[in-house]
Amino acid sequence: MTTVTEPRQRTLALGERPLTLEDYEAVVASGARVELPAATRDRMTGHRESLLRQLASGVRMYGVNTGYGADSRNPLAPADIRTVQRNTLVSHAVGTGEELSRELVRGMLLLKANVLAQGLSAVRPEVAELLVELLNRDITPIVPAQGSLSASGDLVPQGHLGQALIGEGQVRVAGRAMTAADALAAAGLSPLVPEEKEGLALVNGTAFTTAWAVRNVTEAGRLLRAADVIASLTMQAMRGFESACDPRVTGARPHPGAIAAASNLRALTAGSRLTTGRKSRVHDPYCLRCLPQVHGASRDAFAYAKGAVEIELDANSDNPLVFADPDEWVSGGNFHAQPVGIPMDTLAVALAEIGNIAQRRVQHLVSPVYEDGLPDKLSPHPQRSIGLFMLNTTAAALVSESKTLCFPASVDSIAVDTTEDHVAMASVAARKTSQVIRNTANVLALELICAAQALDFQGVEDASAPARAVHEQVRSAIPFLAADRGLYPDIERLADRIMGGEIVAAAEGRLAEPLT
Repeated sequence: MTTVTEPRQRTLALGERPLTLEDYEAVVASGARVELPAATRDRMTGHRESLLRQLASGVRMYGVNTGYGADSRNPLAPADIRTVQRNTLVSHAVGTGEELSRELVRGMLLLKANVLAQGLSAVRPEVAELLVELLNRDITPIVPAQGSLSASGDLVPQGHLGQALIGEGQVRVAGRAMTAADALAAAGLSPLVPEEKEGLALVNGTAFTTAWAVRNVTEAGRLLRAADVIASLTMQAMRGFESACDPRVTGARPHPGAIAAASNLRALTAGSRLTTGRKSRVHDPYCLRCLPQVHGASRDAFAYAKGAVEIELDANSDNPLVFADPDEWVSGGNFHAQPVGIPMDTLAVALAEIGNIAQRRVQHLVSPVYEDGLPDKLSPHPQRSIGLFMLNTTAAALVSESKTLCFPASVDSIAVDTTEDHVAMASVAARKTSQVIRNTANVLALELICAAQALDFQGVEDASAPARAVHEQVRSAIPFLAADRGLYPDIERLADRIMGGEIVAAAEGRLAEPLT
C-alpha cells in the first residue's frame, strides 16, 4: 500500500502493503482517498481465474456450487449459483438496533475492500472497486448494530453493507438517508450483479467486529494516558506519597505497564510541593498507593488487545480461500472472530478497572478521611451545601454498570446450525466494551472535576507544572463550584475533552518528553 505524504492528498493503494492503524484512521476519520492499483487488480484477477478453472473442472466448492452450513451437502444447479449469491446479500440484511455511526461503517467498507484486495476471496476487482467508490464518494450504507454472532463472520451487518452494492437497502449521503439505488445512480455507479462467490465474500469475515475493535483500542489508549494525568492531580490534592511510584518498587516487580505508569506519574508530579513534607499517615490508601500496579495491569491488557487488533486489521477472514498456484481451494475457520472477541472482553475488564479505582479516589476527595486539608464535600460551605458529594454517586453507578458489562461475551457461544455450532459473539464483546470505555471516560471526568476543586483548596500554585496546566484547562470550561449547581453539562464537556486528548495535551505541554 503506497502513501502520498501530503495529508490532504493522501491516497491509500490497497493491496500493496499491510493495512495499518494509521492508514485506517486516515481513510475513516480524515477522508483520505483509496485506490485499487493495477498490481492489485491483476492479483485479484489471477485468483478469480483460478476459481473459474476449478469450477469448470467439476470441483465441488463450499458456498459457491453448494449450499451453506448444513446445506453444504446439497449441490447447486449451475443456473442457481449466481441467484444464490444475490439472495445471500438480501437474506442476511436482518439486523436490529440502532444505526451504526458513519465512522464505523466507513471502517467496514475499508476493511472489506482490503480483504478482497488480497485476492484469496477470488472475487472480481469490480467488487472491491465499488466498495472503494462508496468510501471516496462518502456513500455510507445504513447498518443496524445488532445481529452478528461473529461466526461465520459478521454475517448480518455485512449483509446490510453488501446489499447496498446491489442497489438494495438504504444509505446516507451527506447525512441524508436515501435508497441505495438512488445514491448509486446519482453517483454514476452501476449496481453490482453478484457472480460466483461474491455474495458470500461480502457477508463473510470480521469487518463489523474489527471496526468496533479499532475504535475501542484507539479510545482506550487515550483513556489510559488520561487516567495517569488525572490521578496525578488527585495524588497532589490528597497530599499523597510519591514513594508508590519509586522505580525501585516497580523494578522489583517489573511488569511493563506498571513501570510505564509509575514513570508517567513521577513526571506528572515532579516539582509539586503538595506531595512533600510531614504527613499524618505513613502511606496512602490503595487507590493512590497501588496506582502503578492497577493502571499498569490495564496497560498490559491493552497492549495484548491492541496487538490482536493490529493483526486482524490486515488479516484475511474470508472462507473458502482460493489459491492460484496450484489451483486449490481450502475451507477453514478464519471467519471466526474469537481472536478479537477475547481481546475485547479483556479490554472491557481493563478499562472497567480504571474506572473502578478512579471512583475510590472520588470517594476520598468528596468525603475526606485523612487530615489532608480538604473540606467535606469539597464545598466552601459544607454545612449548608451538597458541593461535589453527588459526583461520587454517579461515579459508583457508572462503575457498577461497567462491571455488569464485563461478563465475557466470548464464552457465550450459541449454536444456530448443526455445523456452525460454536460462535464467538465478538461483536457483542466489542460493542459492550465501547460502552465501558464511555462509562470510564465519564468517571474520569467526575474525578477531574473533584481534583481541580481540591487543588483550588490546597493551592494550585503548589502543584506540579503539568497539574497547573490541566487545572487551567478544566477552569477554561468549568468554573469553581462556589455554590451548588447542576453539573451535567460540565461532566459531558469534560469527558469529551478527555476522549479528545485535550487533557493529556495540556499536561504534556509542560513535560520534556511525551507520556507513555
